Amino acid sequence: MLYKCILSLLIILLIFAQFSCDSMENRSLIFRILRKLKFRVTEITPFTPSELKRYDILFIYDLYKPLLETEINNIEEFVRIGGILIVCGGQYAAIEGIANSFGFIPKSTERMLRKSPRYPSDPFYPNNPVDEILVNAEYVIRTDRKDVAVLYGTQNQATVVSVRHGVGRVLLTTSSYMFSTTGMENQANATLFYNLMSTMPNKARVGLAQLSYFTDESKPPNAFIELVFRSPGGLAAVYVCFILYIFLTLRGRRFGKPMDILENHRRMSTEYIHAMTTLYQKGNTRSDILKHIRHQFRTELGVRWRVDSTLDTSEFLDELRQKGALDQDDTITVLIEDLDRIENRTDRQLLEIAKRIEECRETYRLGRSQYS
Repeated sequence: MLYKCILSLLIILLIFAQFSCDSMENRSLIFRILRKLKFRVTEITPFTPSELKRYDILFIYDLYKPLLETEINNIEEFVRIGGILIVCGGQYAAIEGIANSFGFIPKSTERMLRKSPRYPSDPFYPNNPVDEILVNAEYVIRTDRKDVAVLYGTQNQATVVSVRHGVGRVLLTTSSYMFSTTGMENQANATLFYNLMSTMPNKARVGLAQLSYFTDESKPPNAFIELVFRSPGGLAAVYVCFILYIFLTLRGRRFGKPMDILENHRRMSTEYIHAMTTLYQKGNTRSDILKHIRHQFRTELGVRWRVDSTLDTSEFLDELRQKGALDQDDTITVLIEDLDRIENRTDRQLLEIAKRIEECRETYRLGRSQYS
């Protein structure tokens, strides 16, 4: 009972430890901020690929791998029917495809653009106006669309833009630095992030893809490894199985109660005599049966008192006498001497000898383990 309590305690501790490792404190900065702003956030990973129908907002941050054409088409449809797409920086080659699909043209700058001023004279967010943001951008956005709202930058070198697409809306920035841990230390960047998210629906469902955007088409083929070794639940299961294996190994057994080496429910000698007599009756080999019984009985006595069963009868009895095995009635002595007589025996005599041996076995607990 005690080891079961210990095992249960270990499992509980491992589960709580895993939940602690998976706590919000170890998540990305954007994830934590969105959660604190009361958004319902789902991380898009190989284990949980994107399901656009489940989100109100698709947030793609610091993209480094281009999206598939079918993925871009699905995102366009998601925005057209009312979804909100936020694309926040990433590598030029990765962001180019999705930017072009909404009429934006990324252009590399000759040198890194460190800061970006507000484009319109009147701020979009008068309650918390931000005149200049820190971007550290290596490319800007150009567009021929007249309905594009440039929030920061210039008309031909925009860093933050917004546009309507169908019923939904697209917000695109060229800088992932703005909303990184270092970038958010800048008060203007942090205020801008708050301003942008304050325009989103209350308690909206957010799909957050960081670095890569995964769908059923683009997720890695080794999803099982991701599930077992890179997800909190999988790691917890691996830890529990490992601890359980060590625990059972240290206890010296696998499952269940240890069993005695010798069988407790062995056949009685009388049953053996009946069976062997039937087999050997035609061959008149009762002497062979008697020899076998004699050998088996001497072996059991030898094992019980650690005496060599191959000794001559006199020497064998002397050894047993020295070990204190012989009683005052000389039951064992008489029985061994009767077994030495190899003359023809009837079936009845064999049964009588078998009964005497069985009684002797019960008296001296022969042929059983010490725990029986």
